[in-house]
Amino acid sequence: MNIFCSIVILLTTAFIAWVFGSQISDLKKVREEGRTVYLDLQPVDPRALMLGDYMRLRYAEERVPEGMDIDDLPPKGAFVMTLNENNVGSFSHLDSKAKIASNQVRFNYTRTNRSLTFGAPRFYFENGTAETYENARYGVFKVSPAGKAILVNLADEEFRTLRPNSD
Repeated sequence: MNIFCSIVILLTTAFIAWVFGSQISDLKKVREEGRTVYLDLQPVDPRALMLGDYMRLRYAEERVPEGMDIDDLPPKGAFVMTLNENNVGSFSHLDSKAKIASNQVRFNYTRTNRSLTFGAPRFYFENGTAETYENARYGVFKVSPAGKAILVNLADEEFRTLRPNSD
């Protein structure tokens, strides 16, 4: 019985390690190969004492689109966003799995209580570098064709990626 339990534990551990490894690999692929999309930020509070320095993010596109009721949206789904010449996304329509135009991108969302989220509500930064991010205007995402989005940075109104000065 001990050998059987040991084998089951070993196989379970190996499976869990494989699952975590494949998820990390998927995220890395999106970060490296995903399409860059900018989303408008709404002003929010930039600090929490217990969590360290971070900026709470809220995106203009997380508002429920006009003419829709949040209760009519599925708990998880995707929007199709149309990108302008600067790759700034704006809501076009709910995803119907149909082919989308080259200037459009799928963006997965999750419905929580009475709001929508794209899964990147905070941007953490090094202690003492808050001033760098005060002028953030856009969240910079990498987005896979399936709509999986990863927040990779913040940008100013001229689409310059914000980075702290290194002295």
